Amino acid sequence: MAFEFRLPDIGEGLEDAEIVSWYVSPGDVVERDQSLLEVLTDKASSELPSPVAGKVLKLSGQEGDRIKVGDVLIEIEEPLTTPPQENSLEEDLEIEESKPERDNSRIEEQKNFITVAPKVKASPATRKLARELTVDISSISGTGSSGRITNDDVRLAAKSDNTSSRPSSPIDSEQTSSFMPERSNLGFMEPGEHKVKGVRGVIAKNMSAAWTEIPHIHSLDEVDASLLIDFRNRLKKVTRQGASKITPLSIIAAATVRALKKYPMMNGHVVGNPAEKIIIPPSINLGIAVASESGLLVPVISEANSIDIFELAEKISELVELARERKITVEQMQGATFTITNYGALGGRWALPIISLGQAGILGVGKIEDRPVAVEGKVEARPTLPIVLGADHRLIDGDVAEAFKNSIMNDLLEPLNLLVTE
Repeated sequence: MAFEFRLPDIGEGLEDAEIVSWYVSPGDVVERDQSLLEVLTDKASSELPSPVAGKVLKLSGQEGDRIKVGDVLIEIEEPLTTPPQENSLEEDLEIEESKPERDNSRIEEQKNFITVAPKVKASPATRKLARELTVDISSISGTGSSGRITNDDVRLAAKSDNTSSRPSSPIDSEQTSSFMPERSNLGFMEPGEHKVKGVRGVIAKNMSAAWTEIPHIHSLDEVDASLLIDFRNRLKKVTRQGASKITPLSIIAAATVRALKKYPMMNGHVVGNPAEKIIIPPSINLGIAVASESGLLVPVISEANSIDIFELAEKISELVELARERKITVEQMQGATFTITNYGALGGRWALPIISLGQAGILGVGKIEDRPVAVEGKVEARPTLPIVLGADHRLIDGDVAEAFKNSIMNDLLEPLNLLVTE
């Protein structure tokens, strides 16, 4: 009997999704909860597991096609099962003693039908990388959350003669480990014509609309990061949950949340084009832009105004890992009221970031590096942090933008302020 697996209702009013990648082909045997395909909405990508075990009969749609909620994705032939007989113990013994020789060939056929490879916890991007590096992904022990295999695990396995002897945890620099994935295909595309699809298609659509609708103003500045770095080093030694996750970015995020509390207009947005009404949300939902192998993703720390710097650092670390591994959910990428983009982790110093639709501002963070500065009449080399504030000029005037940016800078110069409970 053929089971028809239809595109489920993913929520949030989404009516369709794009098929990014099929993990199975007609004739393959799948188990229940095995990932069948990856689909992409305007919010995020998701892996869809099989609700049944059986043999794949037919796939509906190719990679790049859009399919509506309720349409058939795949047909699976479920194996026939015979319900167990309710015999007494004596009857069972008699049957066991008198039953004829089993048809071993039939048993092997059934075993072959239901036996599948062990389920591997890895994102589509990680699976693709393993194929490119000719690494047997099933032989790798994952170091990610819940044993999930990461890109770093695959790369270490590719460099090792024996994947079973690889170290339990990869070592990355603090600056780049979360925000700058090592990509073997960075900037590569085959000559010829390519359809704009997948994450790239979503980014292109959203950025074009944001740049067209929002009149941007940008304000650039630099901050002496000496005290910020010292503050980070001290907090990492604190015996408190989340202290080990403290980074310069999480400190900047905490300062941004404090500034958004003082200037709630920066946490709002304009509805309509050119402008019909202004919305000021009751909560601060902070988006953190993350570079993934498939493009830019923005996980969201909901109600960031209600947590301290330690919990904020922990949540940023957790969501960034999920985003990099393409395990981020639709819900975890919704509702941002303000965004921080850390292009400094990519080596950049200055940029003019684009504000996301439904927001009034974005903070760009550049690379911290030693620069000559004047200190009490003398020139010294000090670690400096370049920051850029982008604001929607329909809602935010220059005085509000400068006051907001100065609030962030003041807290970075006096980071002990971030430990004060308001």
